[in-house]
Amino acid sequence: MADIEWPRDLSPFRASFFLRPHVGGVESPLTRTRKTYLLSKPVWVCRLSFRGGWDGEDGKAALGARMDSLIVQMQGGFNRVLLWDFRRPYPVGLRRYYSQFSGETYTFADGRTFSLGERFFVPAEAEPINELASAGATSIVFGGFLPGERTFQTGDYFGGDGRSHIIHTATVADEDGRTMLTFDPPLQSALGVGQAITMRPTTPFKLSTDSAENAGNNDSDVGSDLVEYQLDFVEDLP
Repeated sequence: MADIEWPRDLSPFRASFFLRPHVGGVESPLTRTRKTYLLSKPVWVCRLSFRGGWDGEDGKAALGARMDSLIVQMQGGFNRVLLWDFRRPYPVGLRRYYSQFSGETYTFADGRTFSLGERFFVPAEAEPINELASAGATSIVFGGFLPGERTFQTGDYFGGDGRSHIIHTATVADEDGRTMLTFDPPLQSALGVGQAITMRPTTPFKLSTDSAENAGNNDSDVGSDLVEYQLDFVEDLP
């Protein structure tokens, strides 16, 4: 079994990406009171829809050929594919925070610059540094921000332990430039200092059972240069 890295330039025109809980319950035959409980870990579910040409040489015109190749490599769900939420590949809150530094350059206090005359540059999409977080944690601390500034936003994602995690609260950096996030699902494994990923945090998926056998269906109208695909995936938990 191999993990396939999804091409960054192959984006769907429609997507869904959500955490599906596994919930059970019992109902009292006398009072009709129902009790619910979690049966196991929630799993990420993803649906991606693509539309493009099937006989072009590059770009959207070549989407069909590229999709056909990728689907064959998935081998009906035997091989995993690493996916992220294409609608929010980078935290909205961080993009807003770092955009205030975009285009600026910085030097050391004594005026020295980096070797070869290069200066430190802060891009609009940067990776903040996290502190140590243990397996099973549902909170994590990031640092290096300006005190009092808004950082992450509700609904942003991060990863680094092999799963995507969705953030529950918008945060503001404290006087030390640190901010604590709460999130789900819990960390699958410990995250060392600086190991968190905020740019395209991926989760390993397999084609869902219902989608696996016919995922390669590339039906299109005769005489048309367009083809559409709809793929359903379910997270592959260890």
